[in-house]
Amino acid sequence: MTAFFNHPDMSSIAPATDEEREMLDTMFQTRIEADVRRGRWRGHFYQLTADLVMLEHRPDYARAMYDAIPSFRNRLRDTGEESSDAVELIAESLQHLPMYILYGWETGIYNEFRHLRFRGLTKAQLMELVMFAQLEAGMRGLQLVYNSVARILVDMPDPPEPAPFPRGWAPDPEAFKAGLDLSVRELTPTDRDAITDWYTRTIGYVPGSVKFSLAYHPEFYKWHRARWEIIFQKLPKQVAPYVMLRQHMLTGNKDALREAALLGKAWGISKEWTVHGLVVSAFYTGFDGLNTAYAAVNDVLEHW
Repeated sequence: MTAFFNHPDMSSIAPATDEEREMLDTMFQTRIEADVRRGRWRGHFYQLTADLVMLEHRPDYARAMYDAIPSFRNRLRDTGEESSDAVELIAESLQHLPMYILYGWETGIYNEFRHLRFRGLTKAQLMELVMFAQLEAGMRGLQLVYNSVARILVDMPDPPEPAPFPRGWAPDPEAFKAGLDLSVRELTPTDRDAITDWYTRTIGYVPGSVKFSLAYHPEFYKWHRARWEIIFQKLPKQVAPYVMLRQHMLTGNKDALREAALLGKAWGISKEWTVHGLVVSAFYTGFDGLNTAYAAVNDVLEHW
């Protein structure tokens, strides 16, 4: 960000002179004002107010926190995985928007809509993220989206340039489809075989959640699967498992987190991007959330 941050020597974190604190205040104010001039933000300047709690009362902690942020990107650069800040910021925000819908944080929903649109996502792509989040957040999630962005969503123009994504990420709507017969409500024997085959080919096993629903309420599973299969039309297919990494770090569901990592691996998400998604998620779950990651996917990462 500035010379104040990204010190290679971590022992320099604690000291914060009056001059450095003034520089910090100026930097954040300048950044917000620049965003306003570009038309990027409207209304909710939570980054200014939230940061102010640290800047005013614990500038050493602010310095330590923002020193950590470049390390996420440096790791991607050092491994040769990614050199574009824009791509890294988009990947993070792809996880942020469904997270804020699940959290119920309307300010975050609003800002991520504007940020992702500014970065190049179309209205159709944003709505794919919303529908995917709805699978976890229910109707409450949709109401929160309405509360947050209904006024801007009605006539939101698409950006002039498309959003950049990590190498190899691309739309593939057919990848989601198992081949269900949607002309009938019941789960047919052919449907059951198709589901089993899709999971076995893609991640190597049938998850317990699928086995349970197939055994006790197969019609419910068919309805759920039919919704899941049609969500992603414009966004890269890799967005689904990448968002799932964040969702299940938040829920602490080890089985679902493992499923997300294996689906991402099958669909071409690299090991480094998977680790990036887990570590950045720990910024929101707390460091201890990596216990869940270790239990769920350590063996997967070791043998990637």
